[in-house]
Amino acid sequence: DYLRILRFFRMHAAYGAGEPDRAGYLACIGARAGLATLSAERVRMEMLKLLIAEGAAVAVQAMADAGLLLPIFGGVAYTGAFAAMIEVERALGLPPNAVRRLAALTVAVTEDARRISVRLRLSNAETKAMDSMGHRWWRLPSKDDARARQLLYRLGEDPYRDRLMLAWARAGGVGNGAARWHDLATLPQRWSAPKFPLRAADFISRGIAEGPALGHVLTLAEDAWLAADFPLD
Repeated sequence: DYLRILRFFRMHAAYGAGEPDRAGYLACIGARAGLATLSAERVRMEMLKLLIAEGAAVAVQAMADAGLLLPIFGGVAYTGAFAAMIEVERALGLPPNAVRRLAALTVAVTEDARRISVRLRLSNAETKAMDSMGHRWWRLPSKDDARARQLLYRLGEDPYRDRLMLAWARAGGVGNGAARWHDLATLPQRWSAPKFPLRAADFISRGIAEGPALGHVLTLAEDAWLAADFPLD
């Protein structure tokens, strides 16, 4: 029963112990090729439970050392970013989130999110969250406050926070510029985006005909409004 391999590490993670039992660990290594025979749904269920367990960082690293993550994910596993994500969650006082941790472990670009979605049969919501986190997260460290507000407006609170947390984890976790990262991550608690004050009727009254041109003008106006930092006059 190759499902026992995943359950071995899940139980190890649940107890938060140190190194796994040596005999069981070696048995898992010897049987790792059988992971490919498991259904994606069963692998997904076991992995999402493992990733939020108390000792998840140690268990995931042990799985990586044993060569067990490549057959599961079909690509690179970023165990350092995974451990850093756990630190980031704790720094922000957030509960463990399996999808957020899965993204830290497996996603560097959006193509990774799509691959993981197929291999683990993720739900549409899980796939969307992973894809959003992987989209240009590397640009976040260079954003000033104004551009961070623009991104929060575009994405919404949860997607903004999750992408920011992935970028923070990729940067090394709480020991690397923690004050600035924390400030960016808590922006949704300190600032709420105002509602775009213009409507189609405002442009129709100024001579813009209904149709594709009107939609284009509205988009340009919203972009200009964001660039001007959300004026309300």
